[in-house]
Amino acid sequence: MSQSIIICTPTLIRPHQAYLDALEASVPALDAAGIKHQTTFELRCTYISYARAQMLHRALQTDADAFVFIDHDMAWTPESLVKLVQTKGDVVSGLYRYKHEPVEYMGTLWGDGKVVERDDGCIRGAWIPAGFLKVTRAGVRRFMKRHPDLLFGNPERPAVDLFNHGARQGVWFGEDYSFAQRWIDDGEEVWIVPDLDLDHHSADAVFPGNFHKFLLSLIGKP
Repeated sequence: MSQSIIICTPTLIRPHQAYLDALEASVPALDAAGIKHQTTFELRCTYISYARAQMLHRALQTDADAFVFIDHDMAWTPESLVKLVQTKGDVVSGLYRYKHEPVEYMGTLWGDGKVVERDDGCIRGAWIPAGFLKVTRAGVRRFMKRHPDLLFGNPERPAVDLFNHGARQGVWFGEDYSFAQRWIDDGEEVWIVPDLDLDHHSADAVFPGNFHKFLLSLIGKP
């Protein structure tokens, strides 16, 4: 069965050149995997949650099965994008490094420190970043039904503030962690694909990472 995605990327001016190179390199791999694909950008919007809501609203008007949110300062291997899209689950994320040393990854795992792993190697997550994130159409539909307070615009074809941010239960949440927490509060699951090659770029430096290899390094495995 073929799949169809919309890649959604917010950017103030233009994406990093490494992002553009990765996107171009991914086209043959997506085509070979039978994944139909389009990309939408939101330019010059300083409100990240609104930018993502606008892109998602446009994407919902298509017949795409899933929406892949990728930040403009990310780069990836084509295989990593294909793996993200093909991994089962309504909310699936890749973890990547903060842009600093020492090595530290965005996101948190589910539970009390014990890794919850699926048969396919995915790890159950809690809070996850939205810089390399897949959300299915079915997942968005359920979220919209459960959170009518986050719908806005045309009541017959509303947009949804999927990444609404702010204070919740005495804690300030950024837009991506806020979405993950609402999703989990709804009784849903977040899954992390650990073995992805993801680079996080600043203006003059690159912070390459692979969360799977990072975890192995913590237990002394090569």
